[in-house]
Amino acid sequence: MKKKWKIIIFSFIGASMLVVVLGALYVNNIGFNNVKHMYRLESTGKSVIRMDSDIPGLERFLTKEKGDPQELLKSRMEREDWVYSQQEGSGYFFEKDGREEIVTTQQWNHFYIIYSLNAGVANLED
Repeated sequence: MKKKWKIIIFSFIGASMLVVVLGALYVNNIGFNNVKHMYRLESTGKSVIRMDSDIPGLERFLTKEKGDPQELLKSRMEREDWVYSQQEGSGYFFEKDGREEIVTTQQWNHFYIIYSLNAGVANLED
């Protein structure tokens, strides 16, 4: 009977350690800061949130892939008075007051889309 309890306890400890190691590998692979953005997007109920950008003069926004992220982008840009003109690959072209802006989309981590655009052009957040 003692041997059975030892096996159960060591199995539970081993499974717990495996879960911790797999979780740590997942966070390490994605990056802790990106996990924070994913959590914030999921927990706040917003459809688009601002992300940190390492490139000066560039803003990045995160949204879920569910639904239609392209139509969401177009509606958010129209909210800022930008008019959609065309799409070429992952670039969406918008015009306003004789200016042209390109917003690029990037599939990220299977379930998320990142919008990238020049700083100060539009606020795509909720």
